[in-house]
Parts: sequence; C-alpha cells; structure tokens
Amino acid sequence: MPVGVSARSDAGVRLSRRGGTDVTFYVASDLHFGLGYPDDLTKLPPNPTTSPVGLEKDNVALLRRVNTMEGRAYPTELGGKVASPRGLLITGDLTEWGRKEEWERFLAFYGPGARDGGARPPVFEIVGNHDKVNGPWVEAQVAARHGGRFYAWDWDDVHFVALGEAPDDEGIAFLERDLSRVDLDVPLVVYLHRCLLGPWSDDNWFGDGNFRDRLAHALEGHAVRAIFHGHHHASGHYLWHGYDVFKPGAVKDNAHTFVVAHLTEAESTFAYFDYNTDAWGRVYRLARRP
Repeated sequence: MPVGVSARSDAGVRLSRRGGTDVTFYVASDLHFGLGYPDDLTKLPPNPTTSPVGLEKDNVALLRRVNTMEGRAYPTELGGKVASPRGLLITGDLTEWGRKEEWERFLAFYGPGARDGGARPPVFEIVGNHDKVNGPWVEAQVAARHGGRFYAWDWDDVHFVALGEAPDDEGIAFLERDLSRVDLDVPLVVYLHRCLLGPWSDDNWFGDGNFRDRLAHALEGHAVRAIFHGHHHASGHYLWHGYDVFKPGAVKDNAHTFVVAHLTEAESTFAYFDYNTDAWGRVYRLARRP
C-alpha cells in the first residue's frame, strides 16, 4: 500500500461518505528528468540534489517550495494557513526519454529514499508520453511502486484515482470496476497526463477507442471535485463535461507553478504557487456541488 494511504479501493470494501473531510495535497507535473544531461550518462554527478544537472535545477526549486509550504499563509481571499499535506500528485512525464538512469534520478528526488532536499510528502506519480519513448520500462516501475498501471486510494472521504498517461481499454475497465464500489456522493479526484480539451488534446489519445467520451461516461453521476492533467506545460482551469479541470504547471518550459488543493465537506480550493517568484497566483474557490 502506498505511503500515506488510509484505504485502497481495490480491497473489495465499498466506500461511503463518513463526513469530516479535510484534505490538503499538492499537484505538480512534467518533471522531465534527463533534459540537459550529458551524452555520456556515466558523467552525471552522483548526488543530484546537491549537484543538479539540466532541469534537475528546476526540480530543486520546486521541491524547496513543496517542502516548506506547510504553515504558509494562503492568499487573503482564502485566509488561513496551508495544512500538513497528505501527499504530492505528479501528472506524468517524469523523464524525458524513459531511460533507467533518468528514473533513478527521479527517485533520488521523489522516491521513498530521497536524499536531503528530496520530496517530504509521499509522492503519487503517473507516467506521461515521454516516459514511454524507450518502451514501457518506466511505467513498469511506477506500477511496481503503486500496485498497477492504474491505482486508487482514499484520504478521509475523498477517493483518488490515478489513470496514467490516459485510460486505454484497461484503464477504462479499471475505472469502472473501481467506481462500482464508490458511492455517488463520495468526493472524487482524478488525474492523468493527457489533455482533455484545448491545446495538445487532439490526435494524441490511443487510436480510435473514443476514450475521452468513455471516461466521461464512467465518471457520470459521481461527485468529481477535480480532474488534473499535465502535458500542456501550462497553468490553468477549464470545464470539461461540467467537471473542473486543472493544469498544475510544468517544470519543463516556463509554467513554474504547482497547485495547493484543500478539500473540505463544504468546498474545494485550488491555489497556484509560483516557485520562481515565491508568490501565490490564481486561486479558485468552489462550493461543493449537489
């Protein structure tokens, strides 16, 4: 069972609301370990957190903020302070080329045995298209860490579902099976790598499987609080089939933000934090929908 998980949905126990939800977590994306590495990977410095190379420097900047957000005052429109996070979700493209050396560097920052300067909250990563450039090896490592290509867990009343790069036939079947044991009024958070609408969303899902429509159908009727995805290397929010979708930003390129999410019984808040300027950005405060 992943660190920080209170219950796994695949244990065969039906999940119903118990009340008292108060869950804080972070979301980041598109780390791209490998970009800026030397051609000879044997020349990489042995300790990446103290001698970062290429985009590792930006991952250091991200983690410096992730590790020190607890207790920071929220923007005035939200009030209060950031509570202890349950975990950090990462919405894919962990590596640039899907190589073993890049995955090992990712683990040095974000794995359970991360060195000084590595992630303090438990990490729940999924793969993106870049992680598959050299085959399914990185995806197999993620599956070994979390129990499958697709996985799910619960924090308080909130049910989380990790759908990998994007749900294919296997992923849709997993989601349908998983949600069959989740009551419709249970708060639901879903994350994947591929875009659902807008830039980079067309012609990059899997063949002609109509997977986006099938995903919407599988979610229909459930209390979806948020969907997160990466791939676009942007920060933002939009509606898809009436669901609130968030792009958390990316380490690659210039959208150097991550999301601080806080879910309670009454509402959900999503605050973007820019780790280059050390400042809050856009804030979304959404009342719980019936």
